[in-house]
Amino acid sequence: MDQPINEQDYAPDFEISDRYIKLSAELLRLSLLAITGIVTLLYNYKNCNSGPMYDFKYFFIAISGFILCCGASLAHRFYATDCLSYHMAYLRTKDTIEKSGRKKCLKRSEIALIATEYLFGVAIFAGGFALYKWLGI
Repeated sequence: MDQPINEQDYAPDFEISDRYIKLSAELLRLSLLAITGIVTLLYNYKNCNSGPMYDFKYFFIAISGFILCCGASLAHRFYATDCLSYHMAYLRTKDTIEKSGRKKCLKRSEIALIATEYLFGVAIFAGGFALYKWLGI
């Protein structure tokens, strides 16, 4: 019993979801860029410096935070897209199974997005602190 769906019934939901997915994609892109920058910095330091070794634990925390941020961002994108498919199915059928699936995916998507934002902030803070300690400012 599929019902016809008007575009005005789902267009605002798609637009809002698209903006959150774009935010998640931008955090993913910046995290990958930061990982590349930190690894390049550490690789060049290792090859050019024969002096005393620096304690790299804050760089490790930053890289770990960025890696976890990438994972959470990809999880958010997956669950947000899955939530939209449940939403479209619910609009067509008005089935309670689709509604409960949509609710679960929406909650998982929300948790993944919040985790992405927090992990990105922790990684930025750890990376900034690592540079501060390394440069001795």
